[in-house]
This record gives sequence, structure tokens and C-alpha cells, in this order.
Amino acid sequence: MAELKAAYIYNFTRYVEWPAEVAESEEGDFEVCLAGTQGDPLFSALAELDGKNIRKRPLRIRHVGLDENLKSCAVMVIEKSDPVLAAEVIQRLKGQPTLTVSSVKNFLDLGGVMSLVTEGEKVRFDVNLGAARDSNLVLTFQLLKLARTVKQP
Repeated sequence: MAELKAAYIYNFTRYVEWPAEVAESEEGDFEVCLAGTQGDPLFSALAELDGKNIRKRPLRIRHVGLDENLKSCAVMVIEKSDPVLAAEVIQRLKGQPTLTVSSVKNFLDLGGVMSLVTEGEKVRFDVNLGAARDSNLVLTFQLLKLARTVKQP
């Protein structure tokens, strides 16, 4: 299941539009940051993607702590953590062009952009359009039509 979630997260990057200063930059890495338990299977699956290209930039997977600068994170994955940590990470990223993704219960209500949901052997996702707008991100129609639910602001 971790590999499937990692594939979803990787593909989300193809259907999200970041602000011009992020999207058009060909300098530096495209960072996917991970917050939560370091040994999580999802984090291991995402680490396998390290070095692939996204938007003509190398993908870098980086485990982060709350004491670190999170501004370079294009995507923040919060996994196997409690809602308090998820809320704190979201608060730290407020106003930043960062796509937040998690399986934490009620993640969208905490202000997250995309919530991964496991239904049997399938992975689905829900979207919070208000949180995306607050992060200055545009989610394409192709992505929104695949979502299980879309939370309107």
C-alpha cells in the first residue's frame, strides 16, 4: 500500500500548479519533505523516488523536523503522526506554496490540502480547495475529477 500512496504523491505533482517563482525555477531540487515517524513504510517508498525528475528538477526526499526551515518544501507529507503534529506543520506552512498530503484523520479539517484514504485495497484522495487556494496552489481539473470528495471553501 505504501508504494501505491507514493505513486499518488508523485503523480499529484504533475497536476498541481505552483506559483511562477516555484514552478518556473529550474535551479535547485524539487523537495518532498516528510514529517512523522522516520521508519514509516510510505517514507521508504518515497525515498525510492529520490533523484527522479519533476518539472525539470531533481526530486529530493528529505525528512524534516519542526525546528527546520520548511520553506523549500514543495510537497509536505505528514504520515503516522497525531493530529497535533499535523496541525502544527500546517500552521508552520501557512501562506507557503506547499502541497500538504497526509492520511491523518480529519486532515482536511486541520487545513491540509490532500488527504489519502484507504478503502479496502484501493487508495483514494480527498481535496480541500480552500487550503489549496490559501497555499497559492492551483489543482487542475484532471486532478479534481479523480478526487473522492472536494471540500469547497
